[in-house]
Amino acid sequence: MTSHTDAITNLLSSYKGVTTLFLEDIVRNVDIGVHDYEIGNPQRVRFDIYVLISGVKNPENDIIEDVLNYEYLLESLEEVLSIGRFSLLESLANHLINSISEPESVKAASVVITKLDILDGDGRLGCSMTKTK
Repeated sequence: MTSHTDAITNLLSSYKGVTTLFLEDIVRNVDIGVHDYEIGNPQRVRFDIYVLISGVKNPENDIIEDVLNYEYLLESLEEVLSIGRFSLLESLANHLINSISEPESVKAASVVITKLDILDGDGRLGCSMTKTK
């Protein structure tokens, strides 16, 4: 599995810099899980989403049209969650990573999805997925 750090390292070896856009600590109530007690009982899930764009540049006109508008990260999350119920975090992560990877300028992406209420405060349980183009 390639980690977010590995993806950055690989991109830096190919380019002269990397820009990372991110959306962190977004919590949504999500109907997810394979167990009978999870089905129909939304649970708090945290999303941390990262996309890597090759290069580091100063937007010429300092306007939003000069860059990839990072608000698309939140729009992608909401769109994927509207698809319906997922049984597995891996399925949700795969849909989300594919959605956030769509812009041509995105060279790699990572998502970290954490179920917040599963382990009663003793650790975290979740899924991390990283994809490079």
